Amino acid sequence: MKVIDEKGRLFGKINLFDLIVLLALLIAVSAVGYKVISDKMKSAGITPTTTYIVTVKSLAMPPSYTEALKKDDRIYYDNFGFVNAKIVGVSEEPAMITVQTSDGRLIETQSPNLVDVTIDIEVVDSHDTPDIRVGRYAVAVGGKLTVKTIYAMGMDSDVIAIREK
Repeated sequence: MKVIDEKGRLFGKINLFDLIVLLALLIAVSAVGYKVISDKMKSAGITPTTTYIVTVKSLAMPPSYTEALKKDDRIYYDNFGFVNAKIVGVSEEPAMITVQTSDGRLIETQSPNLVDVTIDIEVVDSHDTPDIRVGRYAVAVGGKLTVKTIYAMGMDSDVIAIREK
């Protein structure tokens, strides 16, 4: 038995052209169905998410910065309002600063007025972008992140760790 007979039918049963049209129609219906279901999930707020803990460090901050971060744990950006992140942990340690001695040497010493603040931020990230975002800003270890609430703002905090919760 031949695969395609003299009339152009596959296995003597179905026309090859009809098979191609049928497959194209099946693919088109599947694509439309996927789009409709995807749009309904988005409009219902059912998008897959992953929760991360992003750890950032703000260096040489005044002690009042830590107190201000504890007043409201929600991350806030002026253009977006409250975003998909909140502070879940804040700790501080004395800041180390470099000072010049009277003989011109540079030494590292503990600052009497400044602290280094480590902040854990819980980020609920949707899967609609390939990276992790706080608001519209992508975060990655080694990068910078502005930690801002309605009471405090730490410019260019260093992202030191990201882990899945």
